[in-house]
Amino acid sequence: MIVNESDGTDAAVLKYEKIIDGMKCYTAGQISEALRAAVFRKIRTDHHSKKPWITVLAKK
Repeated sequence: MIVNESDGTDAAVLKYEKIIDGMKCYTAGQISEALRAAVFRKIRTDHHSKKPWITVLAKK
């Protein structure tokens, strides 16, 4: 289970990515792709309807 307060596209995180060296927030799609490449299955993503919060569930 991955829970993140940013969906990787909101203005606040993009601002901090420029300030903090090495910081990177990923979109639910990017996380899903990485999990598939690591042979995880049954990947499910959820995005909060009003905030940039995401949850990604996967089974190995």
